[in-house]
Amino acid sequence: MAPASKKAKVATGAGGISHFFGQTKPAAKEQPEGAAAGVPVATETKAPPVPETKPSTGQAQLSDEQKLRLEENKRKAQERKRAREAAAAAETNGTVAASAVNEATETKPTGQASENTSPAATAPVTQAKPEESKAEEQKLRIEENKRKAQEKKKAKEALAAAATEKETAEVQSPKEDDQGKAGAKRPKAEAKGKAKAKGKAKAKAKEAETADTKTPTKTADKGESGTPEKTQLPTAGQRVASPCFNAKSGCKFDNVAATRWMQYDKLYKKRLDQLSGATSEEARSRWGQTVPEGGFLADLTGFSTSRSSSDLVVVGVTFKELKQRLNIIDAYKGSKALVGFDLAEDEALSSVTSDEDVLWLEDKSSRIQLEMSKSEISRLATGFVVAVRGRPTEDGKLRVAELCFPRLPAPSVLPASVSGGETPKGSFLALISGLALGSQSDALAKARRSAIDFLIGKDGQELSAAVRQVVICGGTFAKQSELGEGGIKAALAQLEDLLGPLVAEKAVKIMPGKGEPTSAALPQLPFHRCLFRSLKSSSGLRPARNPCSFSCGGIDVVGHSGQPVEDLLRCTDLGEPLEALQRCLEARHLAPTAPDTLATQPFEDADPFVLESTPHVLFSGCHKSAAHSWRPSGGGGTQCICVPAFHTQPAVVLVNLADPREVRVHEFGPLEPEA
Repeated sequence: MAPASKKAKVATGAGGISHFFGQTKPAAKEQPEGAAAGVPVATETKAPPVPETKPSTGQAQLSDEQKLRLEENKRKAQERKRAREAAAAAETNGTVAASAVNEATETKPTGQASENTSPAATAPVTQAKPEESKAEEQKLRIEENKRKAQEKKKAKEALAAAATEKETAEVQSPKEDDQGKAGAKRPKAEAKGKAKAKGKAKAKAKEAETADTKTPTKTADKGESGTPEKTQLPTAGQRVASPCFNAKSGCKFDNVAATRWMQYDKLYKKRLDQLSGATSEEARSRWGQTVPEGGFLADLTGFSTSRSSSDLVVVGVTFKELKQRLNIIDAYKGSKALVGFDLAEDEALSSVTSDEDVLWLEDKSSRIQLEMSKSEISRLATGFVVAVRGRPTEDGKLRVAELCFPRLPAPSVLPASVSGGETPKGSFLALISGLALGSQSDALAKARRSAIDFLIGKDGQELSAAVRQVVICGGTFAKQSELGEGGIKAALAQLEDLLGPLVAEKAVKIMPGKGEPTSAALPQLPFHRCLFRSLKSSSGLRPARNPCSFSCGGIDVVGHSGQPVEDLLRCTDLGEPLEALQRCLEARHLAPTAPDTLATQPFEDADPFVLESTPHVLFSGCHKSAAHSWRPSGGGGTQCICVPAFHTQPAVVLVNLADPREVRVHEFGPLEPEA
């Protein structure tokens, strides 16, 4: 192993020759101006003293460096001397041992020695000690070279730190009088800074010595990050785009903070923690009269040990094993591309359910397979928190008799003006989606212009003046394959031209959707205001997240751009988007299939998609046709609305804020076929 420097040598005996590198010669040090003699090299003789002079400002700094070097050289000379003495002692011990063996051999007769002691037996005895001493000497030299390299490094760092501190002190200290003598004493402030710098240099050198006593590791010079492939994670502020939404908007998804990278199991645990209480309450209210108290199990561990012949009730999260689901490993196998692949639209929206699907119930402790009919399994998906009533089978399954979802909390009380039945001016909420800006359809462009004219009251209708707020819930831009000449830039220009008159008259919330210029995973970040050059300073334009929640006229509104509903339809046989949206409300979760088949961020503090309260309006955008249904709950209820994509059904959905049960779909005629 090569030493860090060849300036230091380990002498063997009195010859001063190294077995590894031969004769070595110390490199000459650069001498400062004004010094009477160079820095002496550490030898067995005493180093010559440094002449005392009256240093100037620059000379005082060099004098301190000389002192440190002298002390270092003296210490090195003593260490080399001790190493030579140890090597000499080892060599002497080997020689004495060899002499003793030779004397013992010579005392015996020649014949006896040839009979009892063979040359092969005696030769190793006389040669073993010198070889061992040489190996030990080499080991000592290697360790000595390592230690010297570390000491030199520490000395250089200490000198550099001292020089830096002194320069700082000199800058801060008052300048000397120009007419004063060169040998005049420095001011007290400069002397104090000099002593302070020297003390800091000694403290740093001492800390370096303490650190070097520990075993050095490969990550010592890599900082706190450790190995390059396992660097520290960036902070949340570095990973997340700067918010472009209003912090006072009241949307619960605006307060969703980014978390450190982690697995998704904690998201399911938090979902179960948030909904298990309400699920147990609903189960006890339904089956408390027929199932004994001992039949309500705290977790699934009690199921495997239970010997009860009556029904049992367990709470957990469903997991659906989809046999027709695309295997991501097989999809990438044989592909030479380094980027991801996009599925065709019909393939991405095609159903992945089959009669071979298996449903499981899981919690934090274990999982059990549910024995249900195929039709019942087809209406469920992964991610629902349910209570299951049934009996265990001989093969360890649970034969399901009935299941229930969490209990819905009662909706908030409507304001007095709303509950009284009055319809004040501006009491309608307008929902529109799927504008598909950038497409080449002239008929669609004409229908969009008619819709904007209606919303700003240009056609003179009384209903137009009653619109209080407009929500564009996804599908703002056309698909990449349908964009015309100019691409997304031309679509943005169309958006500014279309929304300019509208944001001047109404408050407009615009939500992103699938494949649009923002983050892909739910909850999606709002569109950045820089995308809207002429509208970015407008107070009427309010970019929002997807999903989004807000209050309008005392009505609680929650909705998204349709991705959770479309994904739930892929994993079930529910059939219609409205039925899937109602299932989400019943299960108190906006996106039950996330993160299994729907992209989302990993959360560990809480599941943001859980419905902690019951909204008055729950909408989903970008569907083929308009549909709505009122779901009563307690003293109120929830209006579930599927907003049509404007490019398939040009219409605007209007919700009466005085009575959410009233919904109007205002259409702008069928789209004329292209010539």
